[in-house]
Amino acid sequence: MHRLMIVDDERHIVDWLFELFLDSMPDLDIVKAYSAQEALQRLEASKIDVVLSDIRMPGMSGLELMERIKDNWPACRIVFLTGYSEFEYIYAAKKQSGVNYLLKTEDDDVIVEAVGEAITEIERELGNRQWQSRALEREELVTHLMRKELLLDVADGKVRLADANRVWLDKLSIPFDESRPALLLLGRWHDAIEFPDYSDKFLVLSGLSALSERYFSSFASHVLLDVDKYDLLWILQPAISEEDADVSDNRERRGRRAVFYVREMLETLQAASEEVLKTKISFLLYEQPVPWTSVREKWDLMKAMADVRLSSPRGMPVVCAIDADEASSFDAANKAAFEGGAYARKTEALQECLEQGLRNEFFERLDELNEGLHRASRMRDLAVAQVYCAISLLFLTYINRNGLAEKLADRVSLGRLIPSSGFESWNDSFDYLRELGQAVFALKEDERSHREDELIERIKAFVRSNLHGELTLARISQKVNYNASYVSRFFKQSTGTNLFEFIHKARISKAKELLEDGSRTIQEIAKATGFDSPQYFATAFKKTTGLTPNEYRSQRS
Repeated sequence: MHRLMIVDDERHIVDWLFELFLDSMPDLDIVKAYSAQEALQRLEASKIDVVLSDIRMPGMSGLELMERIKDNWPACRIVFLTGYSEFEYIYAAKKQSGVNYLLKTEDDDVIVEAVGEAITEIERELGNRQWQSRALEREELVTHLMRKELLLDVADGKVRLADANRVWLDKLSIPFDESRPALLLLGRWHDAIEFPDYSDKFLVLSGLSALSERYFSSFASHVLLDVDKYDLLWILQPAISEEDADVSDNRERRGRRAVFYVREMLETLQAASEEVLKTKISFLLYEQPVPWTSVREKWDLMKAMADVRLSSPRGMPVVCAIDADEASSFDAANKAAFEGGAYARKTEALQECLEQGLRNEFFERLDELNEGLHRASRMRDLAVAQVYCAISLLFLTYINRNGLAEKLADRVSLGRLIPSSGFESWNDSFDYLRELGQAVFALKEDERSHREDELIERIKAFVRSNLHGELTLARISQKVNYNASYVSRFFKQSTGTNLFEFIHKARISKAKELLEDGSRTIQEIAKATGFDSPQYFATAFKKTTGLTPNEYRSQRS
């Protein structure tokens, strides 16, 4: 969904244009600003795709506003409306790319067409397939794999970036400063995409990295890693100037701005990926900067939360964010699972030691695992069972691959590698596994349905409790921590009603209730139900009910 901002110091023009686009382009998320200063505040709060603005306003002209917009959102299209036709204004506006110019005397259709053309330009740019023409060179692939291995080792605490040669890091295109925290962004192939071989996957990753560079580079450096089969990890670090490097307040401010810009650009990156690379990706952004020593811990947390937040049975890719409080609550509720996962992950190092014959290192790591788990009082503890099964599988794989079963039989019993479960045959155990699988997936579907119902109720509750205020799609989506496009499509598919239609009906319904009460004036009711003026309220009310507010009140009195 694209977002249009209408800017003019004359309220009646803004309100007229708002109604015009509400009727002619109902899929737009429309934001109103009654001054250039208010427009800048809106631009600070969310990404705007198209700005429809007066070119002459008090305090700050439309041209000055244009410069500020282009600094922050270079891809934003601007359509200027003015009653003045002086050549210098037209010339100044036309010098900028993505800028159009119309007189206020133009017909409504011409204004709507100009905004439509601006949106078409945005979509055409997203469809530019130049990213797919990048050559798949062997050197790029090798560099990618080496960069991935090094950064994953850093995340696991095996090496430190600070100890690496800067020339080598530059060769691998690793731009990070380990003394400053990073932002973590999880991407998940939405359709569990399968690649014939890694070169095909790398081609898509290269295109995705190029798109990321385009949308992120102005405010953060980044590296994209394919961590496993379906999950991607973006590590981002806010750009910082030399003068800000030693000022903590400036670093924190830039960090907050980077979080904001990343969050706002994700929907654009998602659309570009689908259009250009033919891949659907869901995103989960961790909004708290993460020290490098905590990258693995937070990544595990994000993967666990992604299983909940990114599941969408309606076939829609998702963009959502989690803050530190939500992450902390989830972490506490799943502490045992995370501990089990962390211990089980350490068994990977055991396999390497076993295969390479590193006896001392093997038992050192085995003792490390024991140190964390020896207090467990019973094997029924699922975290303990997870670790035991992981190590058992490691031994079983090694023994079977090397034909050691008979040779070991005289030394140690192998039966206890497989915990007794009371099954008399493989058929019994398989029937149990199938039954367990059915139960797990049924539970996941029930929980998913419950989360969807809960999200719809959260949206409706927020709308009903804020009818007096501004109810833009951007504000609602930020409240529920999903991106605007997803919220809009999800609400329509779930309820059969456009979200803006629901908001309008809720406002009219509340207005009817207040009119029947009879204790408030029309002006008070208009304000209480979120209409900008009594005139606009009267027009909207009559359009919906066929009666003016006063006529409706008279009938009910």
